[in-house]
Amino acid sequence: MRGDELAIADALAHGITNVQDFSDWQDFLVFEELEKQDKLNLRISEWLPFKDPLEELKRMRAHHDVNDPMLHTGFLKGFMDGSLGSHTAAMKAPFSDDPKNTGLPQYTQDQLNKMVVERAQAGFQIGFHAIGDRAASMALNAFDQPAVSHTARNRIEHAQVVDAADIPRFKKLGIIASMQPNHLLTDMNWAQDRLGPKRAAYSYAWKAFLDAGVPLAFGTDYPVEPITPFRGLYAAVTRMNEKGTKSYFPENKLSRGQALYAYTQGSAYAEFAENRKGKLVPGYDADFILVDRNLYTVGASAILYTEVLQTFVAGEEAYAGKSTNQ
Repeated sequence: MRGDELAIADALAHGITNVQDFSDWQDFLVFEELEKQDKLNLRISEWLPFKDPLEELKRMRAHHDVNDPMLHTGFLKGFMDGSLGSHTAAMKAPFSDDPKNTGLPQYTQDQLNKMVVERAQAGFQIGFHAIGDRAASMALNAFDQPAVSHTARNRIEHAQVVDAADIPRFKKLGIIASMQPNHLLTDMNWAQDRLGPKRAAYSYAWKAFLDAGVPLAFGTDYPVEPITPFRGLYAAVTRMNEKGTKSYFPENKLSRGQALYAYTQGSAYAEFAENRKGKLVPGYDADFILVDRNLYTVGASAILYTEVLQTFVAGEEAYAGKSTNQ
């Protein structure tokens, strides 16, 4: 239990009040025990493994109240492919720097289609890890079946490389682009070598999605990337490395308002919670943070060094920084 408690404290210290988590079922039981002890001060939506047998998924969903505002199970998380860095992302054409390799898709289209229909008809929201353009396209094909509702808010996680022709399909099918801008800071030094300039222009394409009317939901992808959301916010509004010396297809950068919306209201929408969280208005959950700078007006590079002073969940202080304890 101690490890999970430390992870919760780390999230709160970095200004995170709500997480969508993909841990083992045993971790969910730990979170449940913390809630019973009135020690859970972070809202957690726990994803379930898409590949698990359907009856097991139904059992896990029924285990805990899905309407519990502090802890509940969420969508089914599946993996379409690997990663761009390891050349295992599923691509429609070979990697530019590995011309015999198109990556490693995890399903055939027929397998995927059948599993998606079964789980969608059981009432599950579905999200797929998809890094490569082929992986994203296969996920869209599976969602584009008559038995799959376009109002289910199904999701594609990461969507790092997407065929330009597939972006309008996200909008048509009601698919959320759930993305993590801080990936760009890690990948930008070699991404164009993997992809070539034409495909790279539609990688990490946040603005292209937004312009097409596709809902964006931003997160951190911790522990793959650092837990701080401010690194991702900086990436979203600058598309520059942390030294400010290199840019990556700046036409896809966002305004600060657009990026903050994706981290707050966009993520709430992706969780069917936009009517109770994601903004500070009467009647909504009082989840908010205080930081040491104005994120709308401070110099872009200063976003990286934002300090969280206090974190509140349900109106109660869940974290107090050093400066508030002096």
